[in-house]
Amino acid sequence: MGDAYKGRADDHRYRGTQADVTYSLTRCIHAEECVQRLSGVFNRTRRPWIDANGASPDEILDVVRRCPSGALHIDRHDGGQAESIPTENVGVLWADGPIQLTGDLHIIAAGVDVEGETRVTLCRCGQSKHKPFCDNSHKDIHFVAEERPRPDAKPLTERTGRLTVIAEKCGPLQLNGPLELYGSDGSLQYAGNETWLCRCGGSGNKPFCDDTHLRNGFAAD
Repeated sequence: MGDAYKGRADDHRYRGTQADVTYSLTRCIHAEECVQRLSGVFNRTRRPWIDANGASPDEILDVVRRCPSGALHIDRHDGGQAESIPTENVGVLWADGPIQLTGDLHIIAAGVDVEGETRVTLCRCGQSKHKPFCDNSHKDIHFVAEERPRPDAKPLTERTGRLTVIAEKCGPLQLNGPLELYGSDGSLQYAGNETWLCRCGGSGNKPFCDDTHLRNGFAAD
């Protein structure tokens, strides 16, 4: 995937003396963890809105790793601790919103090949203009995703390993690798090493694919 989006290497870079901050407008869902927690660095009323010299690298790292979408990253020059890759892959279904994943992630889609990612929010309403990433379109269309109890879901005994996410053309998200997926209420929805999650918005068995994309005209490269 020669011209594919690779993640932070392709994101806008705000340079500082001790660290650079990278930012992806395409992936940002405006969770506002950054502007609320560290306004000395992240300030929307200022241009440029990110000042990588506005706080210590440790302070920036603490805030950046709270960014759920992975739109923000830090590259340190001071020899300090970088963001560590989580040893376990965890998914959370936002109520009537995206799938948030944290872990050792590899995201593959048309024009996207991001390895070594730790955080991402993926569209499941089917309407994002930046698929496979969420762009908050679920709010515009008043997306509703009912959750149901999954009493058969049991926690994994082996949780380590990379999670590869493949956005299938006009189809679901294929997930390969150890994953525990939780509902917005904290209930375990899935635990395993291979599953397919709906991203067309129409499945009657959300968060899982039920092939509704074959019937509702869902289109995504």
